[in-house]
Amino acid sequence: MANHYFKDTNSYFKLVDETCEIICVTTNFTNKCVAISVDNTGGYEGMRDMYMEPAPGIELISEELFEARRDEVKLYIIENL
Repeated sequence: MANHYFKDTNSYFKLVDETCEIICVTTNFTNKCVAISVDNTGGYEGMRDMYMEPAPGIELISEELFEARRDEVKLYIIENL
């Protein structure tokens, strides 16, 4: 089982094969928080298949970049909400 990391516009995705979860961190143009969400309601295979053959605008990213964006969003939420 593996994790896959992708970026689409201002959204950073982590696809977790083991649990079939989609974790998404979305930022706005100033890299401030818009949302952190987890989807484990189905649709995982379709999302994974779409990102396995990246379309224009889809960028493969590292785990480190995903984690950095997630940490920035968490910090923003803690400081501003």
